[in-house]
Order: sequence, then C-alpha cells, then structure tokens
Amino acid sequence: MASKYAKQLNKYNAILEKKPNDPYTLSILARIALKEARLKNAEEYYNSILLNSPDYPEALYMTAFLNMKKNQYDAALNYFHKLIEIGKENAFVYEYMAVMDKENRKDYLEKALELSRNTKIRSKDYKRCSYIAFQSFAWREYDIALEYANFAYDAKPTNDIINLLGCIYHHNEDYDKALSLFHEVNANYEGLNPYVLCNISSCYKKKNSNKMAIRYLEKALEVDKNNKLVYYNIGLIHAATGNKKLAIENLEKSLEIDNNYEEARNALNAIKE
Repeated sequence: MASKYAKQLNKYNAILEKKPNDPYTLSILARIALKEARLKNAEEYYNSILLNSPDYPEALYMTAFLNMKKNQYDAALNYFHKLIEIGKENAFVYEYMAVMDKENRKDYLEKALELSRNTKIRSKDYKRCSYIAFQSFAWREYDIALEYANFAYDAKPTNDIINLLGCIYHHNEDYDKALSLFHEVNANYEGLNPYVLCNISSCYKKKNSNKMAIRYLEKALEVDKNNKLVYYNIGLIHAATGNKKLAIENLEKSLEIDNNYEEARNALNAIKE
C-alpha cells in the first residue's frame, strides 16, 4: 500500500540524493518515518544527522527518546546530557532523565520544577504533570509530588488528581485539607467510589473520630459489599477501640473475599494471640 506521505518522501529523497548530509532534509524524513511507525528508519536518519552535526538539537532529543523507548537508558541519558550541554534544556528532558536515573532523580525533578514554575501551565500539560505527580508520590518524593499535582490540577482538575492531592496532604498529616479534597472528589463521584470513601474514613480515623470513620466505611460497603479493603479497615478500627469480636468478624470477612490478603491475616493473628 502506498504511503500517504509518498509525495513528500519522493521530494525529500530527491533532495537527499543531491545533499546526502543535509540535516533539515534528514530530519523531515525521520519525522515521516516516526509517523509511519518506522522507528528503526527514524533512528538511522537521526544518527546520520549526528555524524555530521553532533549538536543538532532535534536529533539529540529524538535519539535520546528512541533509546529510552528501547530501555537503553545509559545511551538515552548520554544524549540528553549533550542536549543540556548545548543549552537546550527543558522540563521534559529533566523529567525523562528522572524516570531513568534513580540516583540523580531528585536533582533532575527539582530542575524540571524550576523550569516549569516559569512556564504557563496549559491543559495539554495535564498528562505530563499528572504522570510525574503520581510517579513522585510512588517514589516518596512528596514535596515534588505536591507541586506537580498542583500543576496538573491547574491544567485539568480531574478526580484522579484531586484524590492524589488528598493523599499527599494525608501523608503530610494535614487531615483537614485532605478531607476537603476527598469530600470534593466524593461529591464528584456521587458517593459511589468505595476507595474515596475509604480515604475519607482514614482521615477521620487519624482525627480520632472513629464513629465517622466507620460511618464512611459502611457507606463504602453499600457501594461494594465485596471489598476486602473496607472490611479490613473496619476490623482495624474495632481492634484499636478494643472491640475484639467485631474486629475478628470483619477481618475474617476480608479473608473470605481474598484468602491471600496478607495484611488482614496478620492483623487477625495479632488479635487472636
């Protein structure tokens, strides 16, 4: 089947015959190859550019990106470093480097944040900012996660990001702020997301309001009566308040749903000892 880019390919291949090292022509052919998912061809074009123009920004960036896609992180990092050395740094570059280089991750993320703070956040930035926010939370870089989550919220205030912000404030022990965010996302879900209800419950538990904590867990059960996490959390609250019978009953229900739920089994064994 003929390529929809056939006319362009003919034009630029003809130019390439006369100017085999022209970086502009090679870059256009590389972009077409990328659009057609011919990644190997694209990489070959970019490598040809770098042989004669080693500081060509697009070739450095895309060669780094293509190596990253192949999990060839050392090579990718090398190209990204070269891009930075020629003064072409941007937040994307540092974020990619943070994903690949655990040892220098925090430094790269802080550099990315420094650049992002001076850039207007747009709706198109949501995917990038939300990804780094969730990853930073998983990496336990909570201050960085908070800032990226706020960027993502500014780009597009989705339920996922509102909930993540709540989780970050919960970790930071600002339970009132976390509750405000969890209640907001709970309203958006019309009270039908059991995990958000569990998050609300956790805040009340941390505020020593066990009755409210159990109330929201019971609401979660109304939504999903087969949720092991809900029974587990109810069991923990009853265990903490000295109601051994109800604690055992709920932890056993959690294990009925998932007999391999290790946390529930450990909690149950601790109570029975």
